[in-house]
Amino acid sequence: MIPHHVTVSRANSVFSTVSSPSLKVTIFLLILAISSWAENVFAQSVRPGLVEEVEGELEILHEDRDVGSRYLYFLKAAGRRLSLNFAKDEPTYLTSGAKVRVRGIRTNDVLALQSGGDSVQVLSSALPNTLGEQRTLVILVNFRNDTSQPYAVDFANNVFFGTTSSFFLENSYQQTYLSGVVNGWYTIDMDSPVNASTCDYSLISSLADQAASSAGVVLSNYSHKVYAFPQTGCGWWGLSSVGGTPSRSWITGSLELGVTAHELGHGLGLWHSHSLDCGASAVIGSSCATNEYGDIVDMMGASHSAHYNAFQKERLGWLNAGVSPPITTVTSSGTYTLRTYESLGSGPKALKILKSIDPSTGQKTYYYLESRQAIGFDGFLVTDPSQNVLNGVLVHTGTEGNGNSSYLLDMTPATPVYYWWYDAALAGGQSFVDSDAGLTMTTDWVSGTGASVTVSFGSGGAANLTVSTDQPSYTRNQMVSIKATVRSGGAPVANTTVNFSVKKSNGAVVTATVTTGSNGIAVYKLRLSRKDPVGIYEADAAAMSASSATNFMVQ
Repeated sequence: MIPHHVTVSRANSVFSTVSSPSLKVTIFLLILAISSWAENVFAQSVRPGLVEEVEGELEILHEDRDVGSRYLYFLKAAGRRLSLNFAKDEPTYLTSGAKVRVRGIRTNDVLALQSGGDSVQVLSSALPNTLGEQRTLVILVNFRNDTSQPYAVDFANNVFFGTTSSFFLENSYQQTYLSGVVNGWYTIDMDSPVNASTCDYSLISSLADQAASSAGVVLSNYSHKVYAFPQTGCGWWGLSSVGGTPSRSWITGSLELGVTAHELGHGLGLWHSHSLDCGASAVIGSSCATNEYGDIVDMMGASHSAHYNAFQKERLGWLNAGVSPPITTVTSSGTYTLRTYESLGSGPKALKILKSIDPSTGQKTYYYLESRQAIGFDGFLVTDPSQNVLNGVLVHTGTEGNGNSSYLLDMTPATPVYYWWYDAALAGGQSFVDSDAGLTMTTDWVSGTGASVTVSFGSGGAANLTVSTDQPSYTRNQMVSIKATVRSGGAPVANTTVNFSVKKSNGAVVTATVTTGSNGIAVYKLRLSRKDPVGIYEADAAAMSASSATNFMVQ
């Protein structure tokens, strides 16, 4: 759009060379007409994007590719489907179906947003149903130029409602299973996609829905819909919404557990299980590489049959919720037993240990420890002689409120790596130390029924303590707020005594004792008097075996 003031300015520049009043009017009208024509012709393709605030339903999709795997974000609002492009921090704390308000710069049907935190306001979250019967509709379709049927309806029925349903039952400790029907084959009125640019999966699902509905299928009876079709040029094996009611999944080519349980895992709200590679001398660190599908002992990673890990199962409510088996959250030093991960029973299936707390968001990251054996769908673990999983405990990390934060750690980083890790477990008799968290974990023993792990926080039980003031300088008569934060192994220590001492600039000392709250924080408020000296004051705090100090100015 050409602003009015620019039009007037251009007209004035022309008027200065014209003496006839009637000619000036003619020129002015001509310039206005040209401006209006330019606005309509060039429209948004040449205009800067417009800042808009839009409410709608979030849709998150994932394309599972060997190379170039990616998440896609859309907003369904008032009959439009806007593509959302985030500069950083995609909203991995949400799933499809969430009602949100977004603010970004729109160009045509694309909204550019700053981040999932700053640019997305959640109006209502979507909570996928992950327990009990999962009503699933599978629609088999082919194309007007490819009417092949690469597998029979009975075969597809067995893959989904036999093998995949059994996988969910075993993973969920007999709480979740699939039921439903397989319909088709239907030939839809479009050609088979030859490449990614012609892969209109939305059209495929729309035409498939129409075909099934015309055949008498009641689409609203199902909480998951799967569209399966012959091999195409789409470039991915599977595509799925992350959550959604109903969830939608697309499968092109071969039909097997490695794709069905992975895509329906997305449909239940799961993101991927990655690996974290910090080099040959470190398990964790600040300079690490990630592998999108690097967790080979998780169906949401590269495995074709392995159980979901404990972080993923906790997110589904299959662990640590309701009647599900528990996870033991470790908050103090001691020896802990966990039961074999795949087996039924009420014993703890994993240990959960606080690793860190993000100082800006408050989000907590945990270690998750599991004892796997070659049972059921994890039976493949016995076939590779280089595996050490059966003789140790697997260690993953996961961050609360971030579905895309599952990482398998390599507890034997010095051994050779051939893309995949086959000896990632912390073997019996071995220890791992996280000095930042003041944490040591040692695998004591592993058997066919479980494992024992000793966890030690700090050195000799010492805590980590930090102290700070609410501002760097004060004037006399002001209140100084001195805060001490006490943690052990990264976890806040409640109900512990903190001894404060403040040394004034003239050498005088004031002391006080405060007890920490449930957040591990104790606050001492010092009232400065009109007679207190100016200069630098030192504030000290001590708790358990730790101490810390800071300075502030009085002027």
